[in-house]
Amino acid sequence: MALDASKSLPGLAVDLSFSQIIFSTPQSHQGTSDYWHCSLSTNCQNIYSLNLNQADTVTVTVNSVTGDSVVRLALFSGSTLNGTNLINGATTDRECGGQNVSDTIAISIPSAGPYSLAVGRDWGNSADASGTYVLTLSSALVSMSEFAKISSNTPTQSSGYSCP
Repeated sequence: MALDASKSLPGLAVDLSFSQIIFSTPQSHQGTSDYWHCSLSTNCQNIYSLNLNQADTVTVTVNSVTGDSVVRLALFSGSTLNGTNLINGATTDRECGGQNVSDTIAISIPSAGPYSLAVGRDWGNSADASGTYVLTLSSALVSMSEFAKISSNTPTQSSGYSCP
C-alpha cells in the first residue's frame, strides 16, 4: 500500500520534512549528502548522532567537498561536542587538508554506546560562507545504528584544529 502524503490517517503523523533515515537495525555502512552555510567569521559544523552496539573500527570519509571549504572532523563519546576528540586524542578538531580536499580517517571505537560526529568547515581557511560534501561511515563490524543529523551549522566548540 502506498502512503499518500496528502491524506491523513487517524492516529498516524508523517513528518515529510525530515530527510534522515534512522536505522534501528545495525548497519556497516551509512551515508548522506549535506552542506554548510556558516555565519560570518564562524567555524561551523553539522552534528550527527550514531549508536554503536560493540567496540569497532569506524572509517569516516568526507568527499565531494565544494565551496573552497576546508573540512574539520571530531568524534565524541556521548552527546558532548567538546572534550577529547576520539579522532586525534586532543581537544581540537582534525583538519588535515586544504580547500575542497577530501578527508578519510579510521577510528578505533572503545566501547558500545552513543557517539556524536561533527563535520565542520573552517571559516578562516575556506572561501565564502558555504559548501557541500558527502559523508560516508563504514564499520569493520555490523555495529552502527540510529544514524541521524541532529544539528546544522552550529559554531564549533573545539579549542582549534590540528593534524593529526
